[in-house]
Amino acid sequence: MNSTVLAGGKFRSDVPIDRTDTHVLQAAGWYLPYGVGGTEVYLADLIGALRRLGIVSSAIVPRSPDAPECYEHDGARIATYPVNSGAGREEVQSYRPHEGFDVFLEHLRAHPGAIYHQHSWTRGCGPLHLRAAREAGLRTVVTVHVPSNICLRGSMLKFGEAQCDGRIDASVCGACWAQARGMPDVFARSVGELPDIVSKAFQRWKLGRFSTALGARALATRKRDELREMVENADRVVAVCQWLYDALLANGAPPAKVVLSRQGISTEFLQRAGVAKNRPVLDSGPLRLLYLGRWDRDKGIDVVVRAVRALPRELSVRLSIRATANASDPRDEYETYVRGLAEGDERIALIPPVPRERIVDFIAENDVLLVPSVTMETGPLVVLEAQAVGLFVVGARMGGIAELVQDGDGGRLVAAGDVPAWSEAIGELARAHAGGRLRRRNHAVRTMDKAACEMAAVYQSISA
Repeated sequence: MNSTVLAGGKFRSDVPIDRTDTHVLQAAGWYLPYGVGGTEVYLADLIGALRRLGIVSSAIVPRSPDAPECYEHDGARIATYPVNSGAGREEVQSYRPHEGFDVFLEHLRAHPGAIYHQHSWTRGCGPLHLRAAREAGLRTVVTVHVPSNICLRGSMLKFGEAQCDGRIDASVCGACWAQARGMPDVFARSVGELPDIVSKAFQRWKLGRFSTALGARALATRKRDELREMVENADRVVAVCQWLYDALLANGAPPAKVVLSRQGISTEFLQRAGVAKNRPVLDSGPLRLLYLGRWDRDKGIDVVVRAVRALPRELSVRLSIRATANASDPRDEYETYVRGLAEGDERIALIPPVPRERIVDFIAENDVLLVPSVTMETGPLVVLEAQAVGLFVVGARMGGIAELVQDGDGGRLVAAGDVPAWSEAIGELARAHAGGRLRRRNHAVRTMDKAACEMAAVYQSISA
């Protein structure tokens, strides 16, 4: 049976879905093959799964370097529009459209009657783009993939430590953001208590980081208003994990508008994973650890590097780091920092990027996936990919990671950023591996076909 969405993000499976003549314009900040990350892989797999349900999608994205105005990827048409670099202050804060916004509007006008589904919240694909789609008369859906839709700091960690419920409070969020910019706690909390009129005045002054920090409360107020506008301009808001769903409700989003629909793994990936999982596994040799993700300080790569370096030499381990540049911020300094930490330790190898078509076999060459993020994740998709191949997963005990990994036979949760705890967990697994007690697991992994059925129900719910 098919499924349809009900109020409060619940699904039922006894109502047929009419998918005829449905066209979805999928909008994102990046797309394959010019941007490769969890959101891009999710969206490409979603488009393919929707196609099998009879729902045709095309994508519209900012034009990456070397990307053409229009191209095809895996049977989907991808249109691009220019976004200027070196934006001014007003444009960055979404007061004014970027250069090339008129081309984006032309793409909207070329799809009258379509459903507009936005997957990013960036300068090139953000509040103004959603508003334009709404004003053009398109039905609208927003999927929230990252904390930055809600959190000014972007981590969903209150003052960089405790997990936050996501409710935007101008004084608290302003102080938290000011602290993240380097302001001492006592001053940051005072800045958060500034009257709105004073904070807005500081924000208007062009005195560099000083005035920006003093205007932190005004920035938090704007983030709250931006979130409210997002909810108003969207017919449905999709959260890909429970904590995001809860945060949206905590900020006043109507339950009837918010849908929980988690990420999933494509049918093609699962088929290849099933073959790879059944291959013989090496019982001898070092415990093969894998980090797979981006060069990003929030990913905590340095935590596992330091954890491995702290292990006694008699424990046989090998850590492979396969990281790609962050599309929006290459973070060269962080990569240099981690490379410096790893230098001279033959147990740690930095692996060049692996083509997407080889990713299943690459994952299968390892025993354990490490997910040491130090901020709240909404997935990540790599956890599902590793579970599909049967790897043991060690992840940070918070956010979406804790929703996908449970302490037990197939996984372990460790305190985020706690190097001794990570070293202890890896050491225990190394001893289990040496004793032949670490085997491939049969994880139950959610499929993208399931997610696509839920998304089809969302589209139907706004098409009546």
